[in-house]
Amino acid sequence: MTNGHLLTAADFRKVGLSKRIYVRDRVGDGNYANAACTGEKTLGETLGSSDAHFRGLVTSKDTGQGDPTEAANIDDQVAREVADDAGSRALAQNYAQRLLLEEVPCQSEPATHWIYGPTHTIDVAADITASWMGVYGGDLNTTGTAPRGKEPCGGVAILRNGSHYGVLEVDACLDTAAMTRIVRAAVTRL
Repeated sequence: MTNGHLLTAADFRKVGLSKRIYVRDRVGDGNYANAACTGEKTLGETLGSSDAHFRGLVTSKDTGQGDPTEAANIDDQVAREVADDAGSRALAQNYAQRLLLEEVPCQSEPATHWIYGPTHTIDVAADITASWMGVYGGDLNTTGTAPRGKEPCGGVAILRNGSHYGVLEVDACLDTAAMTRIVRAAVTRL
């Protein structure tokens, strides 16, 4: 879909991540930031799309055997982008809504299980919008919902820009302000 990055090492340096970042790309189908609580579907299973652009931002040259955009060690994964062109603005909006709904079940999990926080929306322009949810470790989930007054540690975002849609999974431990900045940069470049 694009040779340009949604995010760069410079974007992560601006929010405090100073490690060297390696970029790994591939085109096709695959998992897109949905976890066991959502069924771990591939993009093709959810949307029927099988030629999306996957990009991994990692701090190690060692990547997974099955997918070069995933770090062999999860601690080396900074972020993962999945982007595609839906062919029309209406379809991109539909895809973004469906992808967001796939993540919502992770906002309610048994105590001690990691959990997504509330949905934050970033509207850059009429057709440029993103929704993101921060992730909280199981030690902060004592009630089955995200804790109030605590900062997330990374998260997941669903992006839409014109006829393009995407998913951004941020594994780097970023708080609300940093996530908002990163998600805004990504959706603007989508």
